[in-house]
Amino acid sequence: MQSAGGAVNRLCRSAAGWGWHGDSSTNYDLLTTDFPHPDSYGAYEDELDAREPLKQDFPDHGAYRAAWEQWDAEYGVFQERKTSGAVFIQENGCGFSTLLVVTGPHRGSLWFDGRATCDLILPLNLGGQPVSFMDWLARDSMSLVGW
Repeated sequence: MQSAGGAVNRLCRSAAGWGWHGDSSTNYDLLTTDFPHPDSYGAYEDELDAREPLKQDFPDHGAYRAAWEQWDAEYGVFQERKTSGAVFIQENGCGFSTLLVVTGPHRGSLWFDGRATCDLILPLNLGGQPVSFMDWLARDSMSLVGW
């Protein structure tokens, strides 16, 4: 299947169950959790960033390393949860992806995962309205990013 923006991952069945061919980013265990609007986690992200251990605060390198690894693990879980309830349906290159939301109030809309450079997940829109899957297939997906 092709959109004007490129190839779309195809739905397929394997021994592990249904999934999107070539998709190594979707956490299928989180698909039943509602997709969180980015406005819902900004304060937590700021608080988490403020807690990042700084090397100068730890005279012992081992203690710093242990604190940083613990913080990094929490940060990794947080990053993964940002895409709960969404499927990575297209890899756009350079760490960018298109997400199809499958659960929660934004179900059926598409979002652009731009965390590779701007740390944002942005809704795709057309005339100020959320983009549906069919709208997205018919258009150049990059022209729908609502910066």
